[in-house]
Amino acid sequence: LAVELTGIHLPVLVWSIIILAICIGVLIKVQYSALDSLIKVVMVVLTLSTIIAFVVAFFDGHSPSISEAPTVWDVAGITFLIALMGWMPIPIDAAAWHSLWTLEREKQTGHRSSQKESLLDFNIGYIGSTILALFFLGLGALVMFGSGVSFSSAGAAFAQQLIDLYTQTLGEWAHWIIIICAFSTMFSTTLTVTDAYPRVIKEVFRVKGRRKGNSTLNTYQGLMIGIAVVSMLLLYITGSQCTYIIDLATSLSFLTAPALAFINYRLIFSGLTPNEQQPKTWLKVLSWLGMIFLTTFALLFFYWRFLG
Repeated sequence: LAVELTGIHLPVLVWSIIILAICIGVLIKVQYSALDSLIKVVMVVLTLSTIIAFVVAFFDGHSPSISEAPTVWDVAGITFLIALMGWMPIPIDAAAWHSLWTLEREKQTGHRSSQKESLLDFNIGYIGSTILALFFLGLGALVMFGSGVSFSSAGAAFAQQLIDLYTQTLGEWAHWIIIICAFSTMFSTTLTVTDAYPRVIKEVFRVKGRRKGNSTLNTYQGLMIGIAVVSMLLLYITGSQCTYIIDLATSLSFLTAPALAFINYRLIFSGLTPNEQQPKTWLKVLSWLGMIFLTTFALLFFYWRFLG
């Protein structure tokens, strides 16, 4: 995608290092304020380009060449669903990310957000991500499904196939819209997790250090660079098999979701959260239904994968 956008032909690993270095440089210099400002711009671009692409694809009249969708109730299908739900619309550990971002915003602005403001901020992001996920699902159904294309597991090849397919279906004019849409998706995700992971790990170390009577064990900048180095090593080791990395990350995210959901539940309904700020009964019931759903699907995956 970066090659298509810039016209500069470099290996995938090199482009990954460049993009990650840009994210790290921006975040180290101004940290949360950079993330807050830049992500808003990227999300506006992403939203507009995605909606335009979907509307055009919807009215294009393209129909799949096969009339029946393949079953998802087998090993391959369940594995796909697990990977899909791992980060759709957002990973469940984003609850911790949002909490830390709220605290960081309070430090920088001096304004302590009320519960209503925090919930509104979270809901806008969550609902917006859900709507965008549905648009992407629609684009896949309208353009990719039934196209007869066998998609590559290599990142660069897959990106080129994706762009070519959308261009052939929607027309040459859609070439840049699809590139911008896809690139802004990847860039916003990279920027977000580049900030979130070291911020969460730093907080974990801080809490553990406080309990042991020690100071913070690592810095935000140091953790960010360390995670980036490990990520690049993993990318180098796995080579061009980007789908393997994505499936692994999203699957692990989903399979750990029941435990994370229960931890969130215990925290919100514990003495650490004032009674007047705890969710209503219907949300409590919905939380349990969600945890049952996550656990059931995780067990179903293990059954199909190892016993089926």
